[in-house]
Amino acid sequence: RQSGMPPTQFDLSGLYDEHSLKALVAKPLAELCVQVIASNFKHRPTLRGIPPRYVSAVTELLPTTLPLDVTGPLIDDEEYWERCARARWDLCQISDHGSSWKRFFFERHLSDFLEEFDPLRTETEELIRVLSISKDYIFSLRLEQFLAHVDMEMLFQHLPLLSNLQLTYGVKQIGMEYEKVKFGMKLSDVTSLAKACRVTETLTILSLPGNLLDDPAVRILATGLAENSTVTALDLSHNKIADRGVKAIARLLDGPSVLMSLNLADNAVHADGGRYVGRGLRGNCSLQHLNLRLNRLGDEGGRMLLDGALDNQTLVSLNLSCNALDFSSAQAACAVLATDQSGLRSLDLSGNLLSEEAGRILLDTVSSGSRLTSLDLRLNQVLAETVASIEEMCKRNVASQAEQRAATAADSIGA
Repeated sequence: RQSGMPPTQFDLSGLYDEHSLKALVAKPLAELCVQVIASNFKHRPTLRGIPPRYVSAVTELLPTTLPLDVTGPLIDDEEYWERCARARWDLCQISDHGSSWKRFFFERHLSDFLEEFDPLRTETEELIRVLSISKDYIFSLRLEQFLAHVDMEMLFQHLPLLSNLQLTYGVKQIGMEYEKVKFGMKLSDVTSLAKACRVTETLTILSLPGNLLDDPAVRILATGLAENSTVTALDLSHNKIADRGVKAIARLLDGPSVLMSLNLADNAVHADGGRYVGRGLRGNCSLQHLNLRLNRLGDEGGRMLLDGALDNQTLVSLNLSCNALDFSSAQAACAVLATDQSGLRSLDLSGNLLSEEAGRILLDTVSSGSRLTSLDLRLNQVLAETVASIEEMCKRNVASQAEQRAATAADSIGA
């Protein structure tokens, strides 16, 4: 600076103002590209060639209303699908959907569509279109109401990954418009499902609660399940199945059965049904969980079922609650628990007619080396002291078995 000249003045006002600074600084080219790709994604949907570190930046800017046939094949970003899910539903539980937001969204979307689908109002082509969009992401379907009587073979063909199906035919919140014809599976529905069971290679869990299934319907269903080698869990609870229907189901336990869980709770199974199930248990090598609560076995039916379990080595839990069981059933249960080959760990005999004498013989059996970890005797005529003693013995068995597992694990690590 020349001597005598005044110093140069600079206007520093606003220099540290954040917004003014941003207005003066150009955005990075990468950020501009991300914005352009996101704003045109609906018309030019692609993520090809985008470096992986920028993909999430693009999906973060995408709206949640884009067509699923566009976003489904291209976007795997879980944060995007979480935004889509939370924008549509208040309650989002992904633990039942493989802990995946994308799978949750598509399974919930398809469930909502099928629950409202009415072939009289919606074309079948629209159903096929929705199934085609969703097919790669559907592993589990839970339909609490199903109005349409669609071809189940077609449904299975368009959902090649389906492994868990829960289906109840009927209408929720019907109010004063109740009509019996709107509820339950028709024979044509059962026949269609039986055919689908013959050809499916992925279905492992089939739940049909509350479908008004009776003996003829179950016998048709059993013909399809007899040729199936994938279903390991079958839930037919809350139906109208009696002894003949149970006879058909019990035959599934014979031979090369893969069934591991069978739920027949809240049906109309009597003593003969107990005999059929007991007969099926004798030669079965797969069933682990059996639920027959809220039926009408009676003491004789309970005894015959437990006599069959005497030769079974795989059954882990058995629920015979609320079946009017008495002393003969208690004696048969003791015989099962006393055998070294029995794998039974949980037995529910609550809500029956068991006396204190029955409770005493069960206590003696549990105290004599049984490996039972749970025995429910509530709502019987057994004294509270006896019930408490049985519960204490079961707790000791739980602790003892935990110690054995820990010791086994330690030995395997040491080896």
